[in-house]
Amino acid sequence: MRNLFCDHGDLRNEADVEQNFARRLIEALGYSDKAIRPKAALEELVIGEVGAAEWHRPDFAMKVGGHIRWILEAKAPKERLERHFRQPRDYAAAINDAYTTVDPVRFFLLTNGLETHLYEVGKEQPTLALGFQQFAEGNPDYIRLTKALRPAAFGKPTSTTKETIRLSKPTIAEVTSVFSRCHQHIHQSDKISQAKGFEEFVKLITLKLLSDKAVRDAYPGLAAERWFEHPVDEVEFSLRWIAAQERHTANPVDSILFQRFMNQVETEIALQVRKRFFDKGDHINLKPETIRGVVKRLEGLYLFGIDADLNGRLFEDFLSATMRGKDLGQYFTPRTVVKLGVGLGDLKADDMVLDGCCGTGGFLIDSLADMWAKVNRNDSLSASAKQNRKAAIADEQIYGIDFAKSPNLAKIARLNMYLHGDGGSRIFNIDGLDLNAAEDATDSPEEKVEKAQFRNLGLAGQFDVVLTNPPFSKKYERANEGDARILEQYVTASGKAGVFAKLMFFEMYHHYLKPGGRLISVIDDGFLSGGDYRQFREHLRRLYSVKAVISLPGDAFQRSEARVKTSFIVLEKRGATESASADDDPAIFMYPCRYVGNDDPKRRRWMPGDDELRQQAIAEVGAAVGEYRRFLGGNGDDSYIVPASRAVDRLDVKHCLIDRDWRSAGNLAPLSDFVTPKTFEGDDLIDCPLHEEPVQLFTVKYDGTAAPERVILPRTDTEYAELYRVRTGELVISNIAATYGSVAVVPPELDGLVVSKEYTVLEANPGYDARVIWAILRSDEIRAEFLLRTTGANRTRIRWSDIREIAFPYPDAATEAAFIRHMEEAEAARTKAQKESVAAIAGLTDALSLQEEAAGLILDAFKPPR
Repeated sequence: MRNLFCDHGDLRNEADVEQNFARRLIEALGYSDKAIRPKAALEELVIGEVGAAEWHRPDFAMKVGGHIRWILEAKAPKERLERHFRQPRDYAAAINDAYTTVDPVRFFLLTNGLETHLYEVGKEQPTLALGFQQFAEGNPDYIRLTKALRPAAFGKPTSTTKETIRLSKPTIAEVTSVFSRCHQHIHQSDKISQAKGFEEFVKLITLKLLSDKAVRDAYPGLAAERWFEHPVDEVEFSLRWIAAQERHTANPVDSILFQRFMNQVETEIALQVRKRFFDKGDHINLKPETIRGVVKRLEGLYLFGIDADLNGRLFEDFLSATMRGKDLGQYFTPRTVVKLGVGLGDLKADDMVLDGCCGTGGFLIDSLADMWAKVNRNDSLSASAKQNRKAAIADEQIYGIDFAKSPNLAKIARLNMYLHGDGGSRIFNIDGLDLNAAEDATDSPEEKVEKAQFRNLGLAGQFDVVLTNPPFSKKYERANEGDARILEQYVTASGKAGVFAKLMFFEMYHHYLKPGGRLISVIDDGFLSGGDYRQFREHLRRLYSVKAVISLPGDAFQRSEARVKTSFIVLEKRGATESASADDDPAIFMYPCRYVGNDDPKRRRWMPGDDELRQQAIAEVGAAVGEYRRFLGGNGDDSYIVPASRAVDRLDVKHCLIDRDWRSAGNLAPLSDFVTPKTFEGDDLIDCPLHEEPVQLFTVKYDGTAAPERVILPRTDTEYAELYRVRTGELVISNIAATYGSVAVVPPELDGLVVSKEYTVLEANPGYDARVIWAILRSDEIRAEFLLRTTGANRTRIRWSDIREIAFPYPDAATEAAFIRHMEEAEAARTKAQKESVAAIAGLTDALSLQEEAAGLILDAFKPPR
């Protein structure tokens, strides 16, 4: 049996359907190779609802007039087409969502070779359904299919004779790499500082983004393609454009492109519809050849797309490529962390949204995209009503504040929002913690105007949602006059000489939220669990009802070099007469994330597994948000629900949610039945201020082995009042790294070395072997128990009082004996291997005369300090 394109027997699997049927059908419809976009040239897009989102791209997309007009999804012959309808439908809708007034993707074709269904986008039932043999000359359904999908049905094709430039969408790793190279080029060519280089690069990347935005605005569907050819005469940010303009002016990127942009912005500032991005009268202060070098590196990249992931973080990427997060005093929020926060916010199209420490605008950009997407999906609105609604969201509903001055992150956030469709006129470069926005004697006239504008808005009690990641490190000190004025405004700071800004932000947001308003904030886990912050948690409960706590992985902020364990906390502002009560407060949703944020690594190079980790992080965002919404709807999973009474003392997920009741082979008894903390006395207790003899430090590694460290004089080389000698066979636990497996048995060769109070030293009780206890202490089960009992947000500490009651298993005599025998055999083998290795090296050294006295003299006399 045969049709126009293939024999029935040619269709055995999905690949056969793609090549033997679908591709031939597309070519028969009259599409050229340039007009056919195969899967490899298409971008994966996130499709589906929150909680069931996935990445997808179809097998083919067909372009006419520069726009994708229909897509084709091929399946294996045995697949039922009805089961695969959603993916091409949602992909087509995602492309159309990028357009404001038209929907260029009109159809999607779903085929398994034996059956073919043609759908109009937006309709749930196929317009045409053809069987295998209906693909025949003269068949009326095939004729109707041809008329619907041939290029002429979508208007005049784009000319193929114009000179083009290939634009490709880079990965995040590629963006970071090219930005770093641009920075090095600017630094080496113009000999300017990192901060100055950043300022000049921002101007150039602004022009690049404006150029790409012009392409995107003309052809929004390009965001669904990984690369494409575009008429070069429509791309201003290119070497070709520069060469053409240099006949008229020496530095056209500055004198034409940048000054045109500056003039437009100054006009809008005068009309009070825009805030300043760059200083008045500014120029690109780089040599023309430096600018050409940057353009050369960037012109082939396309930096705009449907997803805000890439272009929303461009400035953050350049900051991280040129300056360390700690040097900036900022920790930028990983993209999947931002997406999780926005999902937890469950934004409505009429919400007022605030980020009072907005950085470069990550939360604001995703909030804008999320709210616009909801407007786009509202089919009850006309096209013009959608445009008006989206303009109101951009210009009136999204607010940002940031106090950073060098670099001025508020200006960068304004620029970032401007490039994403928001005027940025609601982003203020002020200290948001000053509820009065008071003028300072050192303020410039422009700063005074900005503060007056902010005061005149009267924003207290106006916001529905706050999405934020407060700065980790900034602290206000009462000894500073300006800080003292701000501290007086906060109950949190009452009676304290200094307070971390991140604590006061929670009280500040209470000032700006409506009753019932939602605060979604990243929070340091130390504030959720630490004894020093119990008063803060009590005050937080008086202000808010705790709705949810979502634990983030320990490495979520690795890219910013932040060694802080964090969570998201979701709070709801209490009404004026509402009070906190563990008996009356509702249950709390708690969720432990394993991947969110970990897909944003510190390193710049792509590594195998990065794509999988990104997929896992995106899926986890959907899962966490979906579970939270089910909880809010009254049908949540009990395993993620914690009674308010259980979260009275602490709010961290590991303490409140995880209730382990595991069993293991062997006897179970408290850990204290098997080991006893060592009592140090005599020579084993070193009184540092009085000790004149050198001692050598003992350390425990993550792999469970011990090693000698440097030799010190206790009287002068340590801040500890006491040090403690460890002896052969004792168990030594690192208090700050026990959860990583840093537990060791002291070997004979390290007998007498010393440790500080940062270690717990234990002796095995009679009848128990230290090596067996060591192995069990390093097991996943016991380390998990350690972690559940730790406090702190950075390097979590364990104390003997925390772990002594852990249910601890010990093997029977036969299992114990077998383990000890294997360990002794392994140790003998290691000793033998070490001796043989030393002998082999010595033999080679002697044979080649590699131990001459002169070499030893050189090494001793001239080696650099460690």
